[in-house]
Amino acid sequence: MELNTKNFGIIHYNEEDVIYFEEGIPGFEELHNFLIIGDEEENMPFKWLQSIDNPDIAFVVIDPRVFKPDYTFEIDEELKNFLAVEDVNHLLIFVIVVIPDKIEEMTANLKAPIIINAENNRGVQIILDNDKYLIKHPILEELKNAYSHA
Repeated sequence: MELNTKNFGIIHYNEEDVIYFEEGIPGFEELHNFLIIGDEEENMPFKWLQSIDNPDIAFVVIDPRVFKPDYTFEIDEELKNFLAVEDVNHLLIFVIVVIPDKIEEMTANLKAPIIINAENNRGVQIILDNDKYLIKHPILEELKNAYSHA
């Protein structure tokens, strides 16, 4: 299949690559079908969550454990059932990154992780009910530290 995107031009993908968000993403509830775009060979932590329903929409995402290894939250039975999770080790966790003009002000939304069941490509964005994580968590210094120790 083929998709003409705003950021990447024409990309090719297979039906099995599509991640389905039954409820959409908060603020974008009408968008249900996405692709994860990233270059594994470049070893870049950032990926794109590209909408198939609206090719002009793509979110920069990152696994928060890249820069915050202690990032954890409870995955309750309701969420496991919603995503049809058989093994929590198959869950992918991402957070949306905002990269402003001043890159040193880059932030990640740790309060609302995106969880994807890699076994069936079902996804959801949840909002954590705690004060442990910020919506605008500065990440540049933590990323620098993570990669200087790698």
